[in-house]
Amino acid sequence: MGAEYMGAMGGASFDHDVTRIVAGDAESLRARLADALERMGYRVLNENPVQARHGASGLARTGSSQDILDYHRSLDIGMKSAGANSTRVTFAYTVKGVTSGFITKGDRNTLTREAESIVALAQSRAALSYCPACGAGGVGGTRFCRQCGAAVASADPPELDLLRLTADANASFKNIVTGAIFALISVLAPALIFLRIMLFPGGEAKLVKLMALLLSTLGGAGLAFIIAGLWRLGRAIKHRPEREELPAPSRRSFVEGANPPDAAALPPQSIQHPAQHSVTEATTGLLPQEVKRTNELE
Repeated sequence: MGAEYMGAMGGASFDHDVTRIVAGDAESLRARLADALERMGYRVLNENPVQARHGASGLARTGSSQDILDYHRSLDIGMKSAGANSTRVTFAYTVKGVTSGFITKGDRNTLTREAESIVALAQSRAALSYCPACGAGGVGGTRFCRQCGAAVASADPPELDLLRLTADANASFKNIVTGAIFALISVLAPALIFLRIMLFPGGEAKLVKLMALLLSTLGGAGLAFIIAGLWRLGRAIKHRPEREELPAPSRRSFVEGANPPDAAALPPQSIQHPAQHSVTEATTGLLPQEVKRTNELE
């Protein structure tokens, strides 16, 4: 960790490789991976071999972000057959621009989760190559089947939620650790100055001002880092993944029988069926009407 810290402080880039076995042949997988990279915010430069770039954002433009996903990333993807219908995919990351802060094992875990998310997106596109309602092919990348009109869009794979949680938790940890370091220095530095005053009297006024400056500056920075880390951690815990809801089938599909009515699309029970009463209540309600008819006949 120390070597990585010194490299990051000097602005040097660092590499990280991830290898996974993915179902499918390399030719069909290549296009799906390129599409998944674009959905993840990458700019695909080449598809054979797959090469992509992701620009820096936020505080990473100044090299001071705690989130590794904010930095400039270069990604080269190599593919090699691993069997009859499987491919070994290697993600070669190069992260640049970390001019301050430090690189941790959590940063590498975050990049690993991102590679797994890219694979999951590519596989979800392959799963949608057939309509789940009628079985028609050629529906990949579309929201509705061209044959029956059924909705074929799906929610994001759970790997994306795991990636967000890992990135937020790692950035929160780094913020809290950085804040604790600043807070510790803000306490130790004035303590050393106070010890200097006790051992070697003289110039107390200037040293006291220096103590106050260090305590307020470093202590305030440490507190700010800790609050930012706790806020991001709380946001990650409270985050609820957004799932894409499929639209309700149209009335035309009900008439033509293309899509059977869904239980969720039916009207409420109180509107669909009138309220039912017991036999006693119904009979009691008819008694005044029978008495009135008897009086009219008399």
